Amino acid sequence: MRKLVLLLAAALALTACTASPEVSSPAEAAPPAESAAIGEAAAAFPVGTLQMAIPEVMDTGAASVEIPFSGLETEPILKLDYAAGVQTKLCDIDLSRQIPVAIMQHGDTVEYFWDSEGSTVFAHTAIRPDGSVEEQTIPEKFYPNFYDEYAAYDIWGTTCKRLDWQTGELTTASLPFVQLDGTCGAIGSKVLLTRVVSDTPLPEGEGNEEMRDAVLQNSLREYDLYDPATNTIEKVFDEPYYPEEHNELRSYLGYCGDKLYFGVTYTDSAAAFSTRNTLVSYDRTAGTWQEECSADSKGGEYSNFWPLLQDGQLRLVVLWRGTDTLTLYSIDNGARYEVPYEEAGSDATGNRNFPIALTDDGRILVTDGYIDRSGVAASRYALIDLGAYLAGSREYTAVEMWTE
Repeated sequence: MRKLVLLLAAALALTACTASPEVSSPAEAAPPAESAAIGEAAAAFPVGTLQMAIPEVMDTGAASVEIPFSGLETEPILKLDYAAGVQTKLCDIDLSRQIPVAIMQHGDTVEYFWDSEGSTVFAHTAIRPDGSVEEQTIPEKFYPNFYDEYAAYDIWGTTCKRLDWQTGELTTASLPFVQLDGTCGAIGSKVLLTRVVSDTPLPEGEGNEEMRDAVLQNSLREYDLYDPATNTIEKVFDEPYYPEEHNELRSYLGYCGDKLYFGVTYTDSAAAFSTRNTLVSYDRTAGTWQEECSADSKGGEYSNFWPLLQDGQLRLVVLWRGTDTLTLYSIDNGARYEVPYEEAGSDATGNRNFPIALTDDGRILVTDGYIDRSGVAASRYALIDLGAYLAGSREYTAVEMWTE
């Protein structure tokens, strides 16, 4: 049940570098970001404000679109209009033949990307404002992880593939570097990614795991900003690939202004596995690190960070989730808040006051128990003023949920 409850929140909060192993927070300040770019500039197309694409949900600040994944072969794609407070169905999808890849939007058109079982068909379904639906196949493998108002992008391995919204043309550019490690998120018109910097190439294929690990022991993880328009990268900072402290886990949460924010979870095995979550930031202009705040475990529970974004930038972070209290930190004012909530139960109970998304009009979308949707328990949502929410209020405006 917990997976069902937090699915939308997890998807909206998905900013950690994809396929990036565990790393630690650096102990000392790194040098300022390098200004030199690597690669050949070849501005062949415009790039707008990039956003990261994920399979389950898409949020614009004015509305969110999600696939509920209730375990049925036919699932709806649902849109929640924040201003109206109403959730409606856009269309149905056939999960017996479609594996969701990503949901995104350009203009008023929602795009649902999918592939088939065995990856024999790659396609996207355009859902127009008038309710019409158009399915279009893609001539080769395409798993978009970023998009803007002009195109969808598949940045992985050794290439950047681009599908133009207007023409439908699929183009491919070779990345100006090797050993891509992970894609973290979008910063304006650029992609924050990590790559492995090593003296020798990383061994590939099965049976080479020990040799690969040996190379990584003496390698660096470099954070770079990749510009799809010019096919160049700019170094931000680097660090040892494997941390000295193996009981620390760090993940990228998002950016605000010139700062990149990372969540660091530290587990002390000598103290009955007590855990501390710490939010740290890296100033790209000054090249310095700063600890923003931290929260200790409550009763020994383990909790991941939950970042909440607005206009692509980090605004609020859930530092800790206790049994009945959330500890939050505001990027805007540097204040901590303790907010009551009811944890999701395995019998469709609880599940109240967990933050899902920030809206453009200064409110926050939260869980408000459950509804029954075709015999399956689904999270119910409500909206509340952000200031009131952080003050502990539960004066919700209920969302009119879609049901069959």
